[in-house]
Amino acid sequence: MKRHVTLRWFAALCVATIIAIVNWGSSPLTPTALAARVEDEVRSCSVSRLRGAYVIGINGFQTSPQAVPQFTLSAYSPASVLGKFVFDGEGNVSRSLTVSVAGESPNSVADMGSYQVNPDCSGSATFPTNSETFGFNLVDLRSIAIVTMTPGEAGAGTLTKQEIRNCSPESLQGVYVNSVINGFGTILNPPQQIDGFFPVNVAGSWTFDGQGKVSRSLSLNFAGAPGPYLDSGRYQVNSDCSASTFFPNDNEPIQLILIDSRKTVIAPVSFEGIGRVGTGTLVKQSLTE
Repeated sequence: MKRHVTLRWFAALCVATIIAIVNWGSSPLTPTALAARVEDEVRSCSVSRLRGAYVIGINGFQTSPQAVPQFTLSAYSPASVLGKFVFDGEGNVSRSLTVSVAGESPNSVADMGSYQVNPDCSGSATFPTNSETFGFNLVDLRSIAIVTMTPGEAGAGTLTKQEIRNCSPESLQGVYVNSVINGFGTILNPPQQIDGFFPVNVAGSWTFDGQGKVSRSLSLNFAGAPGPYLDSGRYQVNSDCSASTFFPNDNEPIQLILIDSRKTVIAPVSFEGIGRVGTGTLVKQSLTE
């Protein structure tokens, strides 16, 4: 009896297998089609995919919105932006920024807006209070390419997800490499358009002691005149992972935002002094494989 049951079960299994093979060949879900469907499902985006705090640092330009388009660089003033966008996963976004334009003292911007994300992972954010609009594309869950779509503004950059919490002075400790800053400076009274500025380029290292003291060893090209630059100062780190440094030799305050504790990526660095415009990045030095 058991032998007959086993044979019937085996025969049924063979028939099911043959039917599955036939259906596989005639079904539109070939391996390639199935992989494409999985990829489409992974790439299918919505507002819920965008959630959390993202740090932004942008170098760009600004001109009169009433006079656009402008086809000469002399009509623009340099601008830089440092801060955070916070997305709630439901279409609402807030931001807190420090904005430097034309060499004037930086302004703080804090407002709320809305955002949308399309199925192809492109999207936009609008801030009605300041009449600003941005276009963006999700690169992955940790970075977003963003560009201003506001008349009179020119600039693009990357939003990087902030993955560090409850910061303290110990959160900054060790040697950090200052990736290249290509900024601008002026010795004229702000505000100035681009013709009133000269280029400032910086690379080098910063050393934080974990207790509030910082030193810098830089390669500095200031208005075309290169040379080494050494100085020291102090720093503080806030619990929200914003930070600041001050170098008394230059009367130079600089803002920072810590981004990622695992890779210890910090900044952008924003020159707050009057007559200086530019952002960059500090990355903790690691020479091991």
